[in-house]
This record gives sequence, C-alpha cells and structure tokens, in this order.
Amino acid sequence: MKLPPRYEKVGSSFCGGGMSTAFKCKDKHLDRHVLVKVLQPGVDQKRILDEVKALSAIRSKHVVQIYDVLKDSSGAVTALVEEFLPGQDMNAVIPIKDVDTFLRYVYAIACGLADIHVVGVVHRDIKPNNMKIDAEGCLRIFDFGLSRTDGVNCETIGTIGTLGYIAPELCAPPNQKVNFTTAVDVFAFGATALKLVRGKLPNNLRTIPPSLPSADADFTSQTLTLPPEIAAILNQCLSKKAARRPSMETVRDTVGRHLLHGRHKATMIVGEKIHYLEKIGQSVKLSAGSLGSVNVSYNGYNFIATNVVGDVFINNMNIVPPQNLPGACVITLGAPSLGVRRRYITFDVTHPEVVL
Repeated sequence: MKLPPRYEKVGSSFCGGGMSTAFKCKDKHLDRHVLVKVLQPGVDQKRILDEVKALSAIRSKHVVQIYDVLKDSSGAVTALVEEFLPGQDMNAVIPIKDVDTFLRYVYAIACGLADIHVVGVVHRDIKPNNMKIDAEGCLRIFDFGLSRTDGVNCETIGTIGTLGYIAPELCAPPNQKVNFTTAVDVFAFGATALKLVRGKLPNNLRTIPPSLPSADADFTSQTLTLPPEIAAILNQCLSKKAARRPSMETVRDTVGRHLLHGRHKATMIVGEKIHYLEKIGQSVKLSAGSLGSVNVSYNGYNFIATNVVGDVFINNMNIVPPQNLPGACVITLGAPSLGVRRRYITFDVTHPEVVL
C-alpha cells in the first residue's frame, strides 16, 4: 500500500499482530512520529472496525491513542495511524525484585484496564508484550486487534488468545462458540502480574485449559513477598470461575490503597484548636470534659476511633469502636439532650493521588 504524502516512513516494517504490517512514520503535518499499521489483504473489516471503535472510545493515559484511519476508494479501511511508542515492551523489566516497583506497574496496568472496561470494551489479549513504558515513564497498553465491545459479539469459536494468558472459559473445542466478558482480561492481568514476579509463567498456566489452582500460580508463595491483601486479590484474578474474579476497578483501588500507605493526613478542628494526624502509629485524644472523649489513631491506611468514653457520635451515629472514620465527618461529644452544650469536631482527611 502506498501511504498518503502526509506520512513518511522512517523505520523498517515489523509484524503488527498478524493482521497488519506496522511502520514507524513521521506525520509531516504535525511533526511527530506515528505508527501506521497497514492491513493485510482480505483482513476482516469488522474486526478492524472493532479495534478502531475500542481505541477511539477510551480516554486513558495508560492506553495508546488512535490518530487516523486510512481508507481506499471503496471505503474499506486499509491502515490505522496510532500513537508511536518507542522502546521495549514490559518483558524487558521482568522479573521485578522490588515490591514497590511491582505494585506501581500492577497499579498502572489495573488503571488502564479499568479505563478500558468502563467504556464496555474487552481487550482480550492482555500480556506484557502488549504494554510499553513511554518516554515519560507511563505504562501504556496497546494492540486491540482482538478487542470486542462487552455484550456485543462477545463470543468466539474455539480457543483464541496467547498461551498462558487464556482464561479457562475461553478454552473450548474447535467450532464451539464461547461467550466471554471483561473477566477474561482480569485473568490475563493476573497472569501478567505473575510473570512480572516470576520472569516466566509456570507450566500450569500454559495448558489448555490452565491447571488451577496451583502452588506455582499462588501469589502467597512467590519469591517476592507481597502484602497479604494484594496477594489475595491477585489470586482471585486467577480464579477458574469468571464470576469469582474481582473487577479491575476493585483491583486498582486495592493496589492504590497500598501505594498510599502512610501518606494520608487528618485535620481535626476543636473550637480554636487544630490537631493534625499523619504519622503511622500516632494517636490523638479528643475530649470535652464530662461530655465524652475518643481516641483517633492512624495505621497507615485508615483513621480509627477507639477508647470511647461517654456519648460520642460520628455524623449523628453512635460510634462502635474500633471504627474506621470516613474521609470527612463531624464528631460530636455529648448526648443529644444537651443541645447547644454539645461539642462538635470537624474531621477531614486529605486524599493524595498515586504518582507513578
């Protein structure tokens, strides 16, 4: 295919996922490098349009962008113009030996997949080969050649995917239709996380169907010691039953919670006094004489109310210690019958963002 004059080839061709040949090109109009994926003759137009729709619907800093679609005189799509991501894929950084680094990569992947799923798209080929770290250090997911819109044509005939990342429900005899959901991406995410830790996937995942549960695919028994909550949710991602796998939003929030460990700050205003609570293990006693008192402590994840004396309420509800405090609330000391003599304490938590 002859490219439009706007796009000038500046690199050699390479495989674009079996359906295309990809070229690094320069967009002379916008003076930037792009990836032009020239489609193979006879490629399924519907499948290509699925990829176009998937990419154009997603707004995420962790997903590659599509810039243009090239068509022939009949209106058939002949090439896709996408954001060019230089460098090597995620296989270049594994195995990961540091827990914090692992959590940051896993969090970025979970963010990207959550953004993909929220618009109803199933990627269907999640693996380290389809992820890169861009020039700004941001992890990006690409190659949507197998993607589908959730609930629309979400079926396949036989087993399609990459060995080791194929969810059990996708394993079917030839000519048998299989329905699938976003849970297939969750399984592949779990397998990807396992490869980040191990460097290579265990044989139990490389069978059709994968042989699970398996000690080799258990995140609690890897060389990298993960927080128990993280290991547990990653193990859930590799559940044989799709319904038992968590959503990517849940995974993202769980990993993000650990990345923010010890970074919260609570502000409590008692009359004209301001108390701050931001160090792990630190505790503040809030009291108003005979009206009541309560201790608030910080464990790195939550602010917890304990040692309640007298009548103490959170947003007009009785405290049941130990109780996690919401991010913003009013702590009241004194029984309702005391009216204006009650003491009110505002409690507010700053919520830092995960910075990758």
